[in-house]
Amino acid sequence: MAGTNSIWRHPLLWFTIGAAAGYYSYKYRKEIAATVAKGADLGRDFVLQQRESLSDLLEEAQEAEEAAGGSEAPSR
Repeated sequence: MAGTNSIWRHPLLWFTIGAAAGYYSYKYRKEIAATVAKGADLGRDFVLQQRESLSDLLEEAQEAEEAAGGSEAPSR
């Protein structure tokens, strides 16, 4: 078990991993940028949809409150 821990501390391994990550991120940079942009658009659309849904719920609650507001006395 001691041998497996020592390999993760070797600087050449980390340099190689970093070089490979840099190579692939440069090679696929356009695809990565497109994926990130698509994810941002989907997130923005989701937030706008949730905001609209929340405003609809609040509007319905206010209408229901106004309709029932005159007949009930406030309780404490």
